Amino acid sequence: MSTLARVLLATFCLSAALCALRCARGVVSPAQRAVRIFVTDTRLDRLPFYSAAVKEHQAVGPTVWLATGDPFADRRLRAFGDGAAEVALLSRAGVDAVVLTPEWLSFGLHRLGELVSKGRYYALSPSLLDATGHTIGHPFMVRKSGSAVLAITGLALDSANVLARLNGVRSVAPGLAAGKALALMRQRADLVGAMVEPGGTGLTWGADFTVNVSRAGAFAMSHSLDSGRIGCYDLNGDASRLIAGFVDLDRSGPDSIVGQLLDSVRAAVDSLAARPLRSPRRPWDAIRLGNMLVQGMLAVGLADGFMCDSLFATEFRTPQDVGALIALLRDPGRPAILAVSGEVLGGWPPELVLRPGLARAKLTRGQTYRVATTLDYLRRHPDIAASGFDLSDRQLWTICRDILESGRAE
Repeated sequence: MSTLARVLLATFCLSAALCALRCARGVVSPAQRAVRIFVTDTRLDRLPFYSAAVKEHQAVGPTVWLATGDPFADRRLRAFGDGAAEVALLSRAGVDAVVLTPEWLSFGLHRLGELVSKGRYYALSPSLLDATGHTIGHPFMVRKSGSAVLAITGLALDSANVLARLNGVRSVAPGLAAGKALALMRQRADLVGAMVEPGGTGLTWGADFTVNVSRAGAFAMSHSLDSGRIGCYDLNGDASRLIAGFVDLDRSGPDSIVGQLLDSVRAAVDSLAARPLRSPRRPWDAIRLGNMLVQGMLAVGLADGFMCDSLFATEFRTPQDVGALIALLRDPGRPAILAVSGEVLGGWPPELVLRPGLARAKLTRGQTYRVATTLDYLRRHPDIAASGFDLSDRQLWTICRDILESGRAE
């Protein structure tokens, strides 16, 4: 090759490199683009469709997925998995944030801590604190959006929920908690928002946008009521403007990985639900079985007494398998354990059942007794939980199953 040819080739290569460099500088990387916010409900059967729509946009730009509502609404799935299945599904789907409501406390603080730590998403709650004053969930979430920064907190407004009286929990008034969280978010972000559980009203916080509630001067977001669409909201580059839109869910179909996980969870639940229980020698009625289960719980040392008007909520039938037992129980979750003095316990209603060998006339005034009940009963009689309560390590349905299978209820 001649000297001229070498010079021309070098010049061409240099020009091409400079051109490519200029083009590369003109392209905005996905990480630098403004974020798109998706808002959905938490219906588990819809997660594969929501996930596919969100992931389709992730290929071209950053996303934030806010899921609202109660992911633990399926009581049978909740009973069998103790929250693990819902956490796995939300994580696998790619949800970014949910609101940690007081109802999550029904798992107990230890189990709730495990669920929050295992979830690959933010469980937002600046209003629920532990005994040390730290938030039980995450106070807020911060995300980069183009040249700006976005921050979101989540508020559960039901501060009167009896679960907020669980020992070791401090419930902060939603307005106070929101004000503190928003002040901290303002120090870190250009645009701040508050995600509220559906049904919240009367908010006067200083958020730039809200989710699930309308507020004067703020941009309001909500999930689409059209089952064939998913609501989305685009921010411009400097996060000064939000644009509402939607995405058709049939464009990409369900996400196969999330769908397979959902199918495996359902199959596991169906298998556990079909596990037969020990068949009684004679038919049961609701009163007799309820009394025998209560006596069985007291016999294994669950508490000194049990307080409940009825264990069963549905039309009674003798449970033949585990699924039927869970469906039959009014509240299959963890029993609440209250510490009550003898003088107070002596005046409790007649539905209080004491363990064998303990009678109301023998209660010691200065002694503290442990009384078990259901969360359902506490919700209907919140005054008895005024001094606080603990939760059993085990769910009620597992205790009842063991009593039936051991033959103690015969």
